[in-house]
Amino acid sequence: MNLTQMVRSVYPNLTPYTCSLADLPVEEMKQALGLEQVYKLSFNENPLGPSPKAIAAMQQALTQLNLYPSSSGEAVLNKIAEKEGVQPQNVILSNGADEMIILVAQTFLEPEDEAIIPQICFVQYLASTNLMGAKPVFSPMKEDLGIDLDGALQKITDKTKVIFLCNPNNPTGTVIPADELRAFVARVPENVLVVIDEAYHEFADGDGYASSVELTRDFANVFVIRTFSKVYSLAAARIGYGIGQTELVDAVNHVRPPFNVNSIAQAGALASLDDAEHVAASRQNNAIGKKLLCDTFDELGLTYLKSQANFVCVDTGRDGKAVFDRLAERGFIVRTLAGYGLKSSLRISIGREEEMRAFVAAFKEVMQESDLPTIKN
Repeated sequence: MNLTQMVRSVYPNLTPYTCSLADLPVEEMKQALGLEQVYKLSFNENPLGPSPKAIAAMQQALTQLNLYPSSSGEAVLNKIAEKEGVQPQNVILSNGADEMIILVAQTFLEPEDEAIIPQICFVQYLASTNLMGAKPVFSPMKEDLGIDLDGALQKITDKTKVIFLCNPNNPTGTVIPADELRAFVARVPENVLVVIDEAYHEFADGDGYASSVELTRDFANVFVIRTFSKVYSLAAARIGYGIGQTELVDAVNHVRPPFNVNSIAQAGALASLDDAEHVAASRQNNAIGKKLLCDTFDELGLTYLKSQANFVCVDTGRDGKAVFDRLAERGFIVRTLAGYGLKSSLRISIGREEEMRAFVAAFKEVMQESDLPTIKN
């Protein structure tokens, strides 16, 4: 068998997802580190867990596992549409936000097409572009690591099909002010799709941020992606959704697999949308944890990005991998950002208040160690 003659031509550009220590489930982290207590602050997960209403609904759904789920998720579509002030035909479900990004790529990208992606952004945009054999074109970041919209505009050519944006952005937590984003979209050619990933939408609380759902009403080439993985804490259930004008949604539906969202996930999502108290508690916990981190970084004189998400990106001024390793020895797993060229930076997810207090104590200890290598991003 000659595999190279069998696989698609894009195969050399595709990389299987491999788990580093920061990607493992907590129990596997404990085994890898030989520790009884591990704090996973690397995956931007909601530490409060799902809404009790969602858990009850999902448990009830288990009794009907012999039945296929709703293919479209009609009840969830209706609830999202009601919440967002759109029509059900403007909404489409996916197996997490990741699948929605893939579906968009499958719908709109062909070989030789170009997709514009900010240099520091969620990696799934690049992976999905490569999957379709399209060309990723990286747009610059601002000096403060915000997304440079003018820089993205300058990258548009007659081959550009899609522009991916993440707002709030992962891994920086920065936001694009609503007025700037609207002005940007107005300058994008109407045959170029602007995909705005709002995975952290519910945590954004200032700096001129506003959801881009409003833009979908005014611009036919804007498509918004959301997820139930973050504030609703249904990451393992895998359910996300997209919002856009009917023609866009219908196009993506042409490639969406039937039954791509299982009935348990649909039940959990539906119940989650009815639990405003859980969302409020999650936002409050996030605000407390974020303040603890930022106060600590201020005390240590460290530079960090003002985050509107459930994590904070900090420049340690030291070798980020060395800081990561020493935190891991103490049972705290965070995320290094060397892959983005930020060799001294870490991204730290927000846990429960007691977890964050334990983390900042450990972080202060590590940062006081005199043999940590100094490095600049």
